[in-house]
Amino acid sequence: TCPDVTLLINNAGIGLLKGFISATDLSSARAEMEVNYFGTLAMCRAFAPVLKRNGGGAIVNMLSILGKVNFPMNASYSASKAAAILMTQGIRAELAAQGTLVIGVMPGTVDTDSSKHFPPPKVSPEVVAQEALQAVTHGLEDVYPGEQAKEMAAQLLEDPKALEKMMATLLPSHA
Repeated sequence: TCPDVTLLINNAGIGLLKGFISATDLSSARAEMEVNYFGTLAMCRAFAPVLKRNGGGAIVNMLSILGKVNFPMNASYSASKAAAILMTQGIRAELAAQGTLVIGVMPGTVDTDSSKHFPPPKVSPEVVAQEALQAVTHGLEDVYPGEQAKEMAAQLLEDPKALEKMMATLLPSHA
């Protein structure tokens, strides 16, 4: 057990690069939901009482800007992150009375081994971590680390349908 926890960072995630219809079965979508949504939810549920006993603390959920707009080449990943974003909002409401800050971190492409074949721009893991910790320090609830995430978040406010249509052109059949 971890009785002294005041900060929970949920950073586990998988993206299996499958579409909704083009995937041969539902196994990739189920796996992404299991890790990206249910895994994060399980950790939040396990540590909420510990955080309460320790004065509230904070939960940082590593999400993705792709949970706000679908990336068709990784469609079920986007859906799992969308579910995790809404779960984060719900947990934020449930834990507000105990003083727990719940933060959603929504970067674009993070420069890791799993994104080595993706084109730039990419944000470094260090920048994502710095912005997440700044959110804890400053009491921010939503963070968009990196240029790509900030631009996409702005596009979602300005013209979400245009961004959706642009993302649809990223399917291999449009190349």
